[in-house]
Amino acid sequence: MKSLALCIALFSGAASSGAVLDFGAAEPAWYSRNDTVMGGVSSSRARVGGGVLEFTGQVRLENNGGFAGVRSNPGRFDLSRYSALRLRVRGDGKRYALQLGTSAQNGVTYRNEFATVAGQWTEVRVALDSLRPTRSGEQVAGPALDPSRVIFFGLTVGNNRAERFALEVDWIRGE
Repeated sequence: MKSLALCIALFSGAASSGAVLDFGAAEPAWYSRNDTVMGGVSSSRARVGGGVLEFTGQVRLENNGGFAGVRSNPGRFDLSRYSALRLRVRGDGKRYALQLGTSAQNGVTYRNEFATVAGQWTEVRVALDSLRPTRSGEQVAGPALDPSRVIFFGLTVGNNRAERFALEVDWIRGE
């Protein structure tokens, strides 16, 4: 009887969460979006290989810079059946921000930060209702995220320190 209950619990947990991005061959391409859009000189690179997204680069402060980021190419990601996203990441001990976008036109993204542990794979959870509307990294007034209208994912590091960074993402799952 206990094994039946365990099987039901495991199955229902699997049914309530699902792979959103697993960085396989069919995933969207990623591109850099750094402070160069505002005159800065930070750099980043997104590379998908072996089922992992690697986000690496250097934040520089010249010309009022201070952030680096990557975004997925636009697609359709209906996240309305989830209350949170869980990411399996290996970082460098820095804080990163997860961003979701619902429009390629208005510059608003919905974001929240998460911490990493240097050199260790960890899972982080970002509640969808914790994502706040931002433009150029600053919180703005606006409606809450509509998870049924997500068109891109993004990752950003912007700690106002000149330094190298490295983040790997194994997967992003909904729960």
